Formats: sequence, C-alpha cells, structure tokens
Amino acid sequence: MPSCVPRNLLIVDDETVLCWVLGRFFASAGYKVDSATDLNEALEHMKRSRYDLVISDLRLSGTQSEEGLIIAEWVRESSPATRMVLLTAFATPELGTRAQALGVDLVLSKPQPLPDLAEHVSQLLEVPR
Repeated sequence: MPSCVPRNLLIVDDETVLCWVLGRFFASAGYKVDSATDLNEALEHMKRSRYDLVISDLRLSGTQSEEGLIIAEWVRESSPATRMVLLTAFATPELGTRAQALGVDLVLSKPQPLPDLAEHVSQLLEVPR
C-alpha cells in the first residue's frame, strides 16, 4: 500500500457512514484521511491541505446533482498533481467522458469492494501525474 511517508486522502460523500468506513479503512492502511459530506466542506479542506488523492461521490445533494464533477474541476485547477477517483451508482459512458475531460483518473461504480478500491488507489498513487 502506501510508502513510508503517509499519503493524504480526502474522502467526499454525503453518506457519513461511508465516509467513516472509508476513513477507518484507509487510515488503518497508513493513509492520513480527511472527509467531507458536502461540496463546501470538501472545498474548505482542499483550500487548507494538499491531497495526494481525492475520492468523491458524484451526487452529494440530490438525485440530479453532480458536485463530484465540480470537485474534480477544482482539483485540476488548484492541485494538478492530485489524483481523483469518482464513485457513483449512476455511471454512464457520457459521465465517464465528461469526468475524464475534467481530469478524473477513474470512475468507479458504487458500491465498490474495499480491497478493490484500495488496489485502485494504490495503483494511482504509484504513478505521479
């Protein structure tokens, strides 16, 4: 998993239980983890800290919202080296194309098994952007 130096992750999901579970899982693997449950909280974290990788849900405030794409755009503009994973239960080819254009490294379907997500994170962090 991570190298000797802790990697900083930001997990963004409106489901507080999922933030907690992912946070505990990645912290136990040696990552330093922050979490946010909405767009404003995520942006505040990203203004204060640098992250190696952001994992964000697509929809944070409703069935048609796409705050995860706003986060992706903000990450690309403010921290181009940061890797980005978008989690969603609503993946489509069109969403994948839009996300890729915004610099999202990977779009994954929810729910995502924790070992699989950890493997994706590890692989993304092995290769600098």
